[in-house]
Amino acid sequence: MRNSVRLPYPLRIGVPAAVLFAALAYSLHDPAAAKPAKSILYDPGPSLRCYSVSVETTGENYGNDHRGCNAIDSPWRENNEGCKWFNYVSDAGRRECPAWRFINYGWPKERLGKYPGYDHQVKGASGSPLQLVMQNNSRTEGSCDLKEMAFSYEYIGSSIRRKESGETYNFADGPLKVSYDAFARKSGGFTCNEKRAILTTDLIYHVPGGGKDVISVVHYDPGHFMTPNADGVLWTNKCAGSVENGKRVPGCRITVPGQQIQAGKTTRVSVDFTGLAKKYRKYLHQNSDRTGPPKESAIDSVQIVNSTKGADLETRVSHADVTSG
Repeated sequence: MRNSVRLPYPLRIGVPAAVLFAALAYSLHDPAAAKPAKSILYDPGPSLRCYSVSVETTGENYGNDHRGCNAIDSPWRENNEGCKWFNYVSDAGRRECPAWRFINYGWPKERLGKYPGYDHQVKGASGSPLQLVMQNNSRTEGSCDLKEMAFSYEYIGSSIRRKESGETYNFADGPLKVSYDAFARKSGGFTCNEKRAILTTDLIYHVPGGGKDVISVVHYDPGHFMTPNADGVLWTNKCAGSVENGKRVPGCRITVPGQQIQAGKTTRVSVDFTGLAKKYRKYLHQNSDRTGPPKESAIDSVQIVNSTKGADLETRVSHADVTSG
């Protein structure tokens, strides 16, 4: 059915034939009409309780919830060794990974649900749109160390689909966009020199040489935690020009401003990462023509991150999707 040609709307009395044929011709020649963007996620939304919580600083995982996992049926999700800790086997007999995760960076697990501390909540029944709430309260914690809570679609075959051929989706394949409903609200003041209470959308993708590039887009920043450079970039690490042992460092992280949201107001956020990669291409790894990402640029993760230093920040996420094409 994908290759069949249909009139864009049914014939009706009084509609000039020229209009109909013009519309038909447009649908045949317009690339967007011929190849609509498609979700590359197993669980856009998310809508399924098929998740875990990962502590990035210790490698620990907890809070496994399998209740919605069986709604996803794909042989590409089989991972017999990498996800034993998730302790889930599908009806088809495949050991599989979570479809999405919460990630805690910097908080001891003992601070879960405490103040100062962190928390993560899932609101809604599996199979319906879920709302994910993340609390990251470090205002009185005292260390001014980085604390983060994130919602993450990560890893090929876990959250990220493969193509029907089994190949990975690459950043270079076509327009890559991330969208979701976002909410952010800071409470109280700042207690550290870096006034950090930000919400970001992060894209992580593989680059030749074994590294990963990261594009981090800031949507909420009441403390103006960084001053942009002449290119509008807030922060970089190991980007263009970084050399170790005479070779270009395989990996770059760039933080840039994006669509801004108001405190306490749910807003639809949309990020065109392909456009950002072109805009900031001099910092990132590029293809041989230096016009965009390398051909080998498998998408690793998309993360929505609540990040603080000496601040209290609540964020909420729902109706998320990642599309390509």
